[in-house]
Amino acid sequence: MLKINRQRIAAMPKNARQRGFTLLEVLVAIAVFAMLSLSAYQVMNGVLLSDQQSQDHNARLQEIQRAMVMMDNDFRQVVARKTRNQGEAPTDKLLLSGEYLLDSSSQGIMFTRTGWQNPQQMFPRGENVRVGYRIVEDTLERVWFRYPDTVVGSEPLIRQILTDVTKLSFRFYSNKKWQEAWAEASDLPEGIMVQMTLEDFGEIERVYMLPTSALSADDKESS
Repeated sequence: MLKINRQRIAAMPKNARQRGFTLLEVLVAIAVFAMLSLSAYQVMNGVLLSDQQSQDHNARLQEIQRAMVMMDNDFRQVVARKTRNQGEAPTDKLLLSGEYLLDSSSQGIMFTRTGWQNPQQMFPRGENVRVGYRIVEDTLERVWFRYPDTVVGSEPLIRQILTDVTKLSFRFYSNKKWQEAWAEASDLPEGIMVQMTLEDFGEIERVYMLPTSALSADDKESS
């Protein structure tokens, strides 16, 4: 019986007797599978990276837009109002601007705005508010007081509104020309240009024309 089985095996074709893979075939299959897996990983990683960059970009744009909306609300409602600082006599300076103002690492600005509604005085603040902007550690900050006239010991409220801002500067429009500084004590400019330099988007420029009600009587007659 054993002899017959050996004869049958010997009589079978050579290909029929090879039931498995050689070591070389196994290595080739593993190499191909590894290459396919690596390619799929690279494609997936690229898609995830692109999606993350898109989300970061959109989040940055939203941050910039929120900051611009806040600045729009402030600069478009500048009002010519004298203020008291720390209980001192009213100052004639309606708008303050200059290098290192408000401890800014760049230029800073301070003015009074109106239009912040406070029905029946429900909130501990006035409808006219002193507002300022400055740069601290490459961050644009909004500095404001609850009331335009502050008493001794009053501390401002500070809100960080935009990061990665390296420079802040202002120009002022009056008498049909732009000025680098505003030295008029009892008047406001007709317009204010705000220039910011961002690390990722470069320079952003915004121009605000002040409302006619905020200008002095001479400015109203000339305009």
